[in-house]
Amino acid sequence: MRACRRKDTHSPMRPVRVAVVDEHEIFRRGLVTCLAEDPTILVVAEMPEGPLTTEADVVVASPMAAGSDSLGGPLVVCGEPEGFRDVTRGDLVMAVLPRSTLTPDRLIGAVRAAAAGLRIDDGGAGRVDPARLDSRRLEVLRLLAEGADTQQISRELSYSERTIKTLIQDVERELGARSRAQAVARGIREGLI
Repeated sequence: MRACRRKDTHSPMRPVRVAVVDEHEIFRRGLVTCLAEDPTILVVAEMPEGPLTTEADVVVASPMAAGSDSLGGPLVVCGEPEGFRDVTRGDLVMAVLPRSTLTPDRLIGAVRAAAAGLRIDDGGAGRVDPARLDSRRLEVLRLLAEGADTQQISRELSYSERTIKTLIQDVERELGARSRAQAVARGIREGLI
């Protein structure tokens, strides 16, 4: 099993507040541990079922918990898609992450995307070779996913705004994206961020 990865850079944004709702304690604790190790995410609640007693930007839930009307949205559902088909809250579901292929990076990326209002469709796209983006470009993509603008990224990474704009264009080209938002969505789908 792969260990959770900690990013040591300080985020210029407010942390994403996340509630984790899953009836399986060991899995729930694992989700919380992975999320808590990312400095851009703040776990505000952990429980086996709803209702939520605190405000959260994103709820990470099992298919069973996601079917409850007592959870807010947006939802990131961690469970096999076939176990999810009877849930009627599809309008709030931003991502369905199969447990069999779940990684810390995919979980964190889906939470960030959901907080930004992006839906993640796991099907369709081919995989991007992570080596195509060097560490600088991956860091720019991560900051874009957090909602940072060019000026904030420039300050965070200590590069000129012109250099950041060039790096963003490189990321968009490598991911075949037409915009920053599309680059972030593709980066998340591919598990790059």
